[in-house]
Amino acid sequence: MNWYSAKDISNAPAHDDAILTAGLNVVLIRPEIAPNAGNISRLCYASGTKLHIVGKPGFDIKTDSQFKRAAVDYWDRLDIKRHENFEEFEKSVKTRPDGEKPAIILTSTNGRSLYFDYKYRPGDYIVFGPESSGIEASLLERHAAATVRIPLNSEVRSLNLSTACGIIVFHAIASIYRSSLI
Repeated sequence: MNWYSAKDISNAPAHDDAILTAGLNVVLIRPEIAPNAGNISRLCYASGTKLHIVGKPGFDIKTDSQFKRAAVDYWDRLDIKRHENFEEFEKSVKTRPDGEKPAIILTSTNGRSLYFDYKYRPGDYIVFGPESSGIEASLLERHAAATVRIPLNSEVRSLNLSTACGIIVFHAIASIYRSSLI
């Protein structure tokens, strides 16, 4: 794999944009830590993924310096969709051009499927809960068939939110891209 610094980014492969056409969505429920949300917003911009925030964040997106610092100079380029609550978010999910609804995939350390076994499709929504508590049990029960987890050492409670988001989002993009080649 070739790595490019900011100084030579013009030498990066132009065809990467073709890989990033999955149209995925990241949904953060009441994010609490500004740097995590900033990192995730940068990840969303870099990967062509839409960002949705459900409920009130634990910081002000427009003014928080830690959020802006983690997002670097991309945060204001990202169209962040805001939803008052999860029900409002669910109502906003539109049918894809193929006539099917995108999946709403909830992430949890207790998810039914391993994240790499799930069959992601273009336009899917990958949902992450608040850092301190995760996604509430009633939502996990309601969407039980579409819950995923990252395998962890039994002595580890969880991963950092932005790390978990990066792992799952880029795997989903790779999975969708590979299936488009078949």
